Amino acid sequence: MLGIIETQRAEIALLKQTVQELRDELNRVKGEQGKPKIRGNKGDSIDISSERERKPDPASPRKGRGEKKNKIPITKTVTCTIPNEELPNDAVFKGYDTVIVQNIKVVPDNIEFKVALYYSPSTGKTYRAKRPEGFEGEFGPDLRSLLLILKHVANVSESCIHSFLSTYGCLISKSSISRLARRDARLFYKDKSEIVNSGLLSTNYQHIDDTGARVNGVQWYSHILCNPYFTAYFTRPHKDRLTILKILSCSEKLLFEFNDTALELLKTFKVPDKVFKHIIDSFDRKTMDEETIDSILNHLPTNNKNPDQLYRRIKEAAAIGWYLTQNNVPIIQVLISDDAPQFRHITSEHALCWIHAGRNLKKLNPLTHVFQQILEGKIQEFWALFRDINEYKKNPGFFDPVLFEHRFDQLVSENTYYVALNEVLDKIGENKDKLLLVLKDPNIPLHNNPAELGARAQVRKRDVSLHTMTDDGTEAVDTFLTVVQTAKKLGVNIAEYIHATLTNNVLEPLSKTIIKKAESMNIR
Repeated sequence: MLGIIETQRAEIALLKQTVQELRDELNRVKGEQGKPKIRGNKGDSIDISSERERKPDPASPRKGRGEKKNKIPITKTVTCTIPNEELPNDAVFKGYDTVIVQNIKVVPDNIEFKVALYYSPSTGKTYRAKRPEGFEGEFGPDLRSLLLILKHVANVSESCIHSFLSTYGCLISKSSISRLARRDARLFYKDKSEIVNSGLLSTNYQHIDDTGARVNGVQWYSHILCNPYFTAYFTRPHKDRLTILKILSCSEKLLFEFNDTALELLKTFKVPDKVFKHIIDSFDRKTMDEETIDSILNHLPTNNKNPDQLYRRIKEAAAIGWYLTQNNVPIIQVLISDDAPQFRHITSEHALCWIHAGRNLKKLNPLTHVFQQILEGKIQEFWALFRDINEYKKNPGFFDPVLFEHRFDQLVSENTYYVALNEVLDKIGENKDKLLLVLKDPNIPLHNNPAELGARAQVRKRDVSLHTMTDDGTEAVDTFLTVVQTAKKLGVNIAEYIHATLTNNVLEPLSKTIIKKAESMNIR
């Protein structure tokens, strides 16, 4: 009876929502307004966060101020004394009390260069002295570095950057700020490419996720690829499997090959037998470009009502077949993501995020007290298993992986009277191999938080600058998000790195730092 009540409650809630939507639409047709949607009203919202369950330990104590002081570089020392006439005759000097005050100066530093000119009548040429590195054009490297830091590190809009610079007496237009930002971004394009290649080499797994990004008013998607040593961004029009493969292969053009892997995927994708046989008879195992495979697919014998979807599945299988056998870029062994379909079948192993799986439990909102208790028990059991597996990752030799598999099976197989909970547990159980992949390789993370945090950086950028307008602007945003977020992970001072790049100074590339960090951690 409780199960019937809970089911009816869910159906009534859905019907209420549908009725309200129909009323709103009817009011709009009449020229009136529907029910207002008030943002920020959390009365009916459900908290699906799992921070308390998966991190029950109390927060660590705050670090002392002494450790902070040791990190502050001292640029000047000033001694403060007391005049003798203000001291009593018996005053004895007891030393100094050290106080560190942080300060920063923003002052104009306009330089007038007197550039020597020579003319040679014999050659008919004028010879002009060179300015120092980085001082080409009207604006010096310090100003350009500050501009890039404000725009891409502090996430300040270009109009606010213009106001800031104008306040300090810099005569620069808004269009010049935009032009300089795009032009200087090109100096970092090679950095981004090398960061991605080194990042793919640094671990055998990669995190991936995506979030919305607008380009010239059109909805695109920002894809985030990362691991503990780097974070890379790729803004593309789509988020399908072919787009993911282009990102992983570091190329805008895919290649295709009908090898054993591709043929096996065709069966997984349930390609009709007639089409499958035609592919085996007609295609050889040579590598093809996209134009070639498209021309061949147009002549496939099929009565499918949706041939575009069939052609896409065939291309995906052939593209994955090529990716897993190519040697142009490092092949990702394990891809960690949420359960979105575009991430499936691309790599030999696919790990799912425990936090995403746990959210499905938190989304349930039973009405009856009995079901609330059952759900709370399952949630506690789920996160207790998560914490214990996390301990296994730290000391795999002290635990038996079979026990974790047994506990997982018990968690998802127990049948309750709460039907909605059973459905969620069944879904979690279907992903057992992907959730417990960590038992085979303890280095694999249990969640996809690094990619989620990377997506937040793109969202914050989108909040300030609604969209990019050009391909150059889009690539500039992707490049600097990659460089800035990677530098943070590596502990590299991004201000020094940007200035060194603009002045062509020698500084270790981030790509080399990635490899060194990975080697020092010994988890490559």
